[in-house]
Amino acid sequence: MALPNKLRERLAQQFIDSLKEGQLPWKACWQKNLPENGITGKAYRGANSFLLSLIAELEGYSDSRWCTFRQASEKGWHIQKGAKGVPVEYWAYYDSFQKKLLPWSEAKSLLEDSLYAERYLQLRSRTYTVFNAHQIEGIPELPIAPSTNIDAIRKQRDTLLKNMDLMYREEGSRAYYSPSKDMVTLPPESSFFDVYSYTCTFLHECGHATGHPTRLNRDLSGGFGSDSYAKEELRAEIASAFTAQAIGLQLTDQQLQTHMELHKAYIQSWSEDLENAPEELFRAIKDAERISDYLIEKGEFEIPKIQELAQSAETPQPGENKPAKSLDELVAEAVEQASQSPTEPRKRRSSERER
Repeated sequence: MALPNKLRERLAQQFIDSLKEGQLPWKACWQKNLPENGITGKAYRGANSFLLSLIAELEGYSDSRWCTFRQASEKGWHIQKGAKGVPVEYWAYYDSFQKKLLPWSEAKSLLEDSLYAERYLQLRSRTYTVFNAHQIEGIPELPIAPSTNIDAIRKQRDTLLKNMDLMYREEGSRAYYSPSKDMVTLPPESSFFDVYSYTCTFLHECGHATGHPTRLNRDLSGGFGSDSYAKEELRAEIASAFTAQAIGLQLTDQQLQTHMELHKAYIQSWSEDLENAPEELFRAIKDAERISDYLIEKGEFEIPKIQELAQSAETPQPGENKPAKSLDELVAEAVEQASQSPTEPRKRRSSERER
C-alpha cells in the first residue's frame, strides 16, 4: 500500500521550498572513522588522510587509529614482527632563531610579523612511518559506539532484498549501489546514528537498484557530474523519504526536523547541478512516487497507521484555508515560474556526494 498522496504532497512541498532557502549543510548520517593519531587523537588531513584511508580499506583495517613506532614504544605497546608501516608527511615551520620546529598555533602568531617570518621561518616537512592499531600488540580496544538496533525493520529489509533479488553487504565507510554487480553496500549498521539514518540510507540505495533492467529499467549509465546522475540522486533521495514516512518510523519532533533538513540539504546539493532545477525536481518527485510504491510492494512493508495518517493528511490544519495542491498542479506551477525567472548557469561541484 502506497503512502497517501496528501502526505507525499506535503513532503514534496518541503523539498520544493528548499530550493528557495539558504544552502543547508549535508553530512553523512554514519560514523566515517577517518584516520587519526592513536595517541593525540588528532585526525590526519589531506594526502595523509587519503593514503591511510586507502591502505585501511585495502588491508581490511576497521580501526582508525595509527601511531609511530616511538609512540607505541612509549606506551609499552609492540609493533607486530614483520608489520609494514605507511609513510606520512608532517609539515611545520622551523624557526632558525629558536632552532626548533614550531607548533602551528605558535607559527601562526609569528607569521603575522612579516619581517620575522621572512628572516627566520622556513616551511619544512618530515616523513614518519605509522602503523595501524591492528598491527600493534597491547593497544587498548577501540571503544564501541552505541549500536543501532534495526530489529524492527530487519525482516522487511531482508524481504525487500529477496523479492528484488538484490545482493547486499556491509563494509567500509561508503554507501552506494553498484549496477555492474547489482549490489547495495552500506557501512555497518552499528555505525549509523539511529534507525532512521540506517533505513533512509538503505532505501536510498535500493531506490537506485530499482533502475536495474530487471526492475523499473532506468538509464543508470550517467557518470558523476552528469545531468542524468544528478537526476537519479534526486529520485533516490525523495523515494527514500516517501518510503520512510510510509513505514512510520517513530521520531521525536527534533529528530524529524534534523532528518528532514538532511533530506533537503541533499536535494539542494544535487539540484545545484541542474540548470532547470524546479522542473527537474518535480519530474524526480513523480519518478520517486513510482520507486517508493515499488519498494513498499517488494518489501511487503506493514503499515498499520496508514489509514490514520491518510485521515490526518486530509484534515485541514489550523491556518489552512484551502486544500493542498496536487503534484500535477505543483509541477505545472513550478515549470511556469521557472520559465518566467531565468537562472544563472550553475557550476558543477567536483566533490562526490555519497548517500
